[in-house]
Amino acid sequence: MFSSFKAPISWARYAVYADRSIIVLNKPPGLICQGSLTNGQKPRDSDKFNDLLHDLKDHFKLDNLPYAVHRLDKSTTGALVLAKNIAAARQLAQQFQSRTVGKTYLALVRGGEKSFPAKLGEIKDAIEINGDGRVSIGESCDAEFAATGWELVASSRKVPLSLLRLTLHTGLKHQLRVHLAQSLHTPILGDALYSRKPISEKITQVIRVPEHRVFLHASRLTLSRFKKVGPNKHVRLGIAAALPADFVAICNDVGIQLDATDVSGGLFVDDEPLGGHDIEDLQGKWLRPRRPARLANERT
Repeated sequence: MFSSFKAPISWARYAVYADRSIIVLNKPPGLICQGSLTNGQKPRDSDKFNDLLHDLKDHFKLDNLPYAVHRLDKSTTGALVLAKNIAAARQLAQQFQSRTVGKTYLALVRGGEKSFPAKLGEIKDAIEINGDGRVSIGESCDAEFAATGWELVASSRKVPLSLLRLTLHTGLKHQLRVHLAQSLHTPILGDALYSRKPISEKITQVIRVPEHRVFLHASRLTLSRFKKVGPNKHVRLGIAAALPADFVAICNDVGIQLDATDVSGGLFVDDEPLGGHDIEDLQGKWLRPRRPARLANERT
């Protein structure tokens, strides 16, 4: 069973990139991206976001706590950016509001290759929040436009599971989960909220799916950054967060081959990989050592 999240000795271990104004974390599952409750209720063990902010402040020797400018769902892993100061927070918030931030996700979904009408496509179904807090496809006046690009990366030949690469064009609550479950009819593995049907025995006989674990990963964030020198000061900086070990393990077990960058993470400037080197003009640095990419065809 997937246990409640336990805080590590140092939250800084999850930082994968930092420069003079931002920190990017590879968020683990089970972390709620907001502060603890202040109404007298005891926060849940997984709600350690305040601890995270204080730990990062000390580690990076900041004058203030880092600023959160966006969120990931509790169950979602991957790239989460924080601002080191208020000026950076405002600049990043503007990028998110104007939808110039590139947001790419990877999802393990229930369905084989024949479940998809094509190799790629786009979902443009409006969604709305219901009275119980759940989200669904809607056509009422309260429904908001939502767009998700999807690409079929690979499908398992052993079980009805596939790997999708998703591009988030809008950022509504549970958008990816609802679009995959209700529009594409291929719910994310482990998502019991939007798929009430039990997981096929064809899957459970091959792999064990932990409880409360949704296999959705914020794979890459692409932000506008500005160098101090050079003729082309504006660059598009991409930070790729490595897939969690359990995500990689399931892909290995069912024969889904992964890209090495998805496994190890990395940096990109204007879509060109940097191989984890420092970005001197941005005073930026890749903070995590690269781990060998153990792909499906390299199992021991």
